[in-house]
Amino acid sequence: MSYELFIARRLRLNADNSRRPSVSIIIAVTGIALSLVVMIAAMCIVLGFKEEIRNKVYGFDAHVTIHPANNDGSAAEFLEYTDILDSIISNTGCFERPELVFRQSGILKTDSDFQAIVLKGIDKGRGYDFIASNITEGVMPDFSADSAKNDIVISEATARSLGMHTGDKPFAYFFSGDKVKTRRLKIAAIYDTHFSDYDKLYAYGSLGLARGIADSDSLSATSVELTSHALANITESGIMLQDAMMTSAYMGKLTGAYTLTSVLDSAMMYFNWLELLDTNVVVILALMIAVSGFTLISCLFILILERIRMIGILKALGASNTGIRRIFIYLAQKVVIWGMIAGNVIGLALMFVQNRWHILPLDADAYYLNFVPVRIDWGYIISLNVGVFMLSLLIILLPSHIIAKINPCKSIRYE
Repeated sequence: MSYELFIARRLRLNADNSRRPSVSIIIAVTGIALSLVVMIAAMCIVLGFKEEIRNKVYGFDAHVTIHPANNDGSAAEFLEYTDILDSIISNTGCFERPELVFRQSGILKTDSDFQAIVLKGIDKGRGYDFIASNITEGVMPDFSADSAKNDIVISEATARSLGMHTGDKPFAYFFSGDKVKTRRLKIAAIYDTHFSDYDKLYAYGSLGLARGIADSDSLSATSVELTSHALANITESGIMLQDAMMTSAYMGKLTGAYTLTSVLDSAMMYFNWLELLDTNVVVILALMIAVSGFTLISCLFILILERIRMIGILKALGASNTGIRRIFIYLAQKVVIWGMIAGNVIGLALMFVQNRWHILPLDADAYYLNFVPVRIDWGYIISLNVGVFMLSLLIILLPSHIIAKINPCKSIRYE
């Protein structure tokens, strides 16, 4: 063991012989701990917020969607989900089981009011599970059962606007070609995702209900929704599928015209907004590192000033400036480690509590969530701690140079 480390381990972080740390040390440890708490909170909250918003967007919009088109490129009404199309999708190996969706525009009417909706006919799968996880009243119906053929699920915004509750049976009017068709539907459940742009628009029913309104067969759909196996490869998966469909069409195997859209394009506004949050995190991290850095520099200066006589005696005994600097760097590292331990314990405890009980609320109309989301990613936490420790080590090197300017003769007589 070097004499620098031996002396640093024997020295107490106080200005006198009491066991209580000096005020400067307490302030330094507190400053580092609070800075780390803020950095952990900012990182976990932004990661959680981005994850929650992405999950909501993916719940409404599939990663990749196949739409029908006419030969001139204009939108067509339906597509036929043939075995050829199914095999093309399956052979790419990029997607989970395809989900057929049938949309019907209509009006939901009560005795005193009405509201436009888009009935989204779905089967069990990603979209079904997403809506089922956001039910606030009633029970998500099993759309595959005959008893649920006329059951629909509407949003809380629609229910509030029309004054409806589960069990009500309003009339619905749908536009199918040049005809208007009437159905008496039952409100089986009410959902609320806090995504007002989507909630005000969509109501959910069975595929059979939507197809029946349009008088279409069991293989027809207005779109085919695909979920990529890897979120990072949504664009690549879409391009691969598009190439496979074009090749199959060129060989005469695939008939009909199709267009493909990606959620990264259809929901670009939300993803661009989420990217801006990363800038906020960088600013917060920079500010907190600056605050803890200034606190640490002040602490090291105080440690040096409180031990001027000790520095003079060590120099008189032949200790080098470099060796004495190491002693005070080791002392400052003690302060950093104490502050980091306290910051991690407090910060992670707060994040665990928020993640478990959602104590801190949010305005859902402004943030699309009614609570502050948290995601604890240990990779990010470890990287943050390593980064803070390394930066702290670099910061304390600068003020330690003052030791070289201390005169042994004067410092021994220093009071």
